Amino acid sequence: MKADKDFRRGVIVLLIIAILVIVRGYYRTKLDWLHLPEGTTVFQGTRITANDINWEHCIVEKVVRCEQGLDWFREYLKEHNSDERLRGVIVCPFDVMSDMEHYCYDNLNEPGLSKVREDGVEKYIIMNYWVYGARGKSQWRLVDE
Repeated sequence: MKADKDFRRGVIVLLIIAILVIVRGYYRTKLDWLHLPEGTTVFQGTRITANDINWEHCIVEKVVRCEQGLDWFREYLKEHNSDERLRGVIVCPFDVMSDMEHYCYDNLNEPGLSKVREDGVEKYIIMNYWVYGARGKSQWRLVDE
């Protein structure tokens, strides 16, 4: 009888762990699944924020550092990722003027600004995409939709 209770508890614990692993994997964003070039480092991790104007629209953004620069990074993404993975993903320079992105050059604190200035702002790249609606044409889009 006690062995049955212990067995049931063990099965329940394993099911809970399996559910947590599945949910964690499910909530990875599109940017986390992209195949990035070797040597690319994440400067500011994936961030999801709601739009101030229309809260139904969320933007997912990530800033990476790539030694070869923006153009090479774009070409690498196009060659090593499918069109389906790149659909809706926007890749643009870190110092582009934008009031929608929270990860922008103007919003960095002083230690972050000095690091970017030392390395060169051309090595830092913003990747983002909209979760709901508001998918207008952009010069930074990798795949035409």
